[in-house]
Amino acid sequence: MTTSDLALTRPTVPSPAMFLALLTGATCIGFSGVFVRFADVGPAAAGFWRMIFALPVLAAWMALERRRSVAGTVRSAAWGPIALAGLAFAVDVTLYNASLGFTSIANASLLGNLSPVVVVIGGWLLLGETITRRILGALLLAIGGAVLLVLPKFAAGSATPASAAGTFGDTLAIGAAVAYAGYILAIRRARDLADAGRIGLVSSALCAVFCLATALVLGETIVPQSLQGWLAVAALGLVSHALGQGLITLSLGQYGAGAASLVMVYPALVSVLAAWAIFAEQPSPAQAFGGVAILAAVLLVRRG
Repeated sequence: MTTSDLALTRPTVPSPAMFLALLTGATCIGFSGVFVRFADVGPAAAGFWRMIFALPVLAAWMALERRRSVAGTVRSAAWGPIALAGLAFAVDVTLYNASLGFTSIANASLLGNLSPVVVVIGGWLLLGETITRRILGALLLAIGGAVLLVLPKFAAGSATPASAAGTFGDTLAIGAAVAYAGYILAIRRARDLADAGRIGLVSSALCAVFCLATALVLGETIVPQSLQGWLAVAALGLVSHALGQGLITLSLGQYGAGAASLVMVYPALVSVLAAWAIFAEQPSPAQAFGGVAILAAVLLVRRG
C-alpha cells in the first residue's frame, strides 16, 4: 500500500475512539517513571523486564503485520540500524531509570523530552536536513528551559550533597534524551528497509540483551524482590511499552503525523502531574517555567 493509498483511506475526521486511544497511549507512557520508582530492581534491570514483558505483544504485532503484508523480508542493510536502535534504546531506558534515583520525575521526564530537539540537530549534522528559523528558535527555547530546570540546584547556598546528586540525575536525563534521539535516527533509517513490527520486535529483543548485560556488569538487583516489584516491571512492559506505544501507533493511523506534537509533550505532562499527586514532587516556579519552555520548544520543532 502506498502513501497515496493511505491518504485516501484515512478518515477526514478521526473518530472519538481514536482520540481516546491517543490520549490513553500517551498517558500509559507518562506513567513509566512512576512504575520505575516502585520497581525494586536496578535501572538496567528495569529496562530488561520492560522489554521482556513487551516482547510477546510485539511478536503478535509482527505476525499480524506479516499476514497483512506480502513483504515480510528484511534487507541485509537493515540489521545495522536495527541493532543500533536496540543499543540506543537500552542506553536511553538505563539512563532515564537511573536518573530517577537522583532527581525528580518531573525533571527526568522534561529533560528527557529534549530528544526531538536532539533529533533535529542530529538530522542536520548527519543527514544534511535544513534548520529553519523556527527550529533555531525552538532550540534556543529548549536550552533556556533546560537551564531553568537545573539552575535552582546551582543557586547560592544550595551546594549540598543533595543538590549535587540532583544535578547528576539531571545530567543522566539529558544523556537519556541524546540516546533516545539516536534511537529515533536509527529507526528512521531502518524503516526504509524493514517492516515496523519486525523492527520493534528485534530492536526490543536486542535492547533486553543489552540491558541484562549492563545489569550484570553493574551488579544490579535483577529479579524483583516483592509483589510490588513484579507488578511494577510488568506494568512497565505491558502498560507503558506495549499498550502505550501500541495505542499511539494505532491512533496515528487515523491522525497522521499532525498528532505527533501531542504525543511528544503529553507524556511529560502526565509524568509531572503523576509525580505531584503520588510522590508530592511539586516543581518550583522556575522549574515550571522551564518545563513549559521545553514543551513549547518541542511543539515548535514538530511543527517546523
